[in-house]
Amino acid sequence: MSLSRIAFVSVAAVAALLVAGSASAQGWGGRHGGGQGGGMMSRYDTDGDGKISLAEYEAARQKMFTRMDADNNGAISFAEIDAQEAAMQQRMQSMGNGRGGDRMKARMDQLKAADTNGDQSISSDEFKAAADAEFKALDTNGDGFIDANEAAAMMKR
Repeated sequence: MSLSRIAFVSVAAVAALLVAGSASAQGWGGRHGGGQGGGMMSRYDTDGDGKISLAEYEAARQKMFTRMDADNNGAISFAEIDAQEAAMQQRMQSMGNGRGGDRMKARMDQLKAADTNGDQSISSDEFKAAADAEFKALDTNGDGFIDANEAAAMMKR
């Protein structure tokens, strides 16, 4: 798997965790079935049709970007990423999920790979490019939507 694909898939994993809160705290279940990417489906499938469109995916990613851009300057700095990582690791440890912190650190480090111009921050354009590429990578059947099976496969990575 190429570094850029790892970064895009990692953005998806980090986004799912940030949008959902903590997997341990809230569970991944949702209206479309917990075992089949249900949490992602219930959070991203805003029209309830059982699949996630690119527009729904981009809207969820925009919420994540806004949440991570703590200083509201239009970019997510590596310092902001590190702060998110520290906060999530603290939450995971308080819930007794110490091993999850190692995975979170790896995902946050990979998220930084979306910084294609090397300025130590991820602009909204870089973030959108990563989100659009990850959507395409997650849409394994190429139908223009992410279904419950595709969401579940992403959550296993």
